[in-house]
Amino acid sequence: MKLSEIIAICTASLTEHGDMPVILAREGSILEEGFENSFIDGITDIRLTHDWPLPGKSLMVAEPIKSQLLILYDSLCTLDSSISE
Repeated sequence: MKLSEIIAICTASLTEHGDMPVILAREGSILEEGFENSFIDGITDIRLTHDWPLPGKSLMVAEPIKSQLLILYDSLCTLDSSISE
């Protein structure tokens, strides 16, 4: 999924439903066992990363730098209190 797709979905949701918490959950757990708050994970960070397997910068070859957005999450993260209401 691309950032522009996430933005379009979030913009449409924000326009229709207003601001709300964002949560992460493993799809397999939800489909197999149903939704429970114990399946919710908190977003701990959003980072811009470069998808290049070699460390450092080449001094001889112009290497394309592909950036990607990385969303980190943790099930032990303290979630926004508005989620559990």
